[in-house]
Amino acid sequence: MDRRLFLELLPGLAFLAGHVYGGLFWAAGLSVVATALAVGLRWRWDRAVPWLAVATFVLILVLTGAGLVLGDETFVMLRPTVGALAFAAILAVGACARPSLLQRTLDYKLRLVPRGWPVLHGAWVCLALLAAGANEIARRALSTDHWVVFNVLSDPALFGLIWIATRLVAEVYWDEEEDAPAPHDPP
Repeated sequence: MDRRLFLELLPGLAFLAGHVYGGLFWAAGLSVVATALAVGLRWRWDRAVPWLAVATFVLILVLTGAGLVLGDETFVMLRPTVGALAFAAILAVGACARPSLLQRTLDYKLRLVPRGWPVLHGAWVCLALLAAGANEIARRALSTDHWVVFNVLSDPALFGLIWIATRLVAEVYWDEEEDAPAPHDPP
């Protein structure tokens, strides 16, 4: 398994193990530790700060802390909703920038025509809103044990859906001119 993929999965696995061992607050606590470890290792390997992981770490820390202080597990269960809504808001605002947030972030991998970037932003915003809505339904309708399983599985599912959406948008809006070989100068 790729070490970066392992680091992406580590907080979710720690969350599941913590819940099995000691309940939701243990799960959140182990997730905080695993996220901090993942951020530290990414810094060590890449010499770059993984800002999304840092933002997730701060969000987990704040909501878990509030839950512990107030003795309410709801704060832990709200983290995926708040995180997904924040992600959607950042993407929506980032779509207005020139170049857009996703274009600045992914342009080295994706060669889209200019009208493809707003479509990609829209797809990602919709998926983030879908994730927030799904978590709200799950946390209200499922038992805590079932919600934990949902929570652990929903992040990889969201990443998969984002990958599929990106692939579909890229197929329609790929910039063929970027891929064309440069014409050779005549002798």
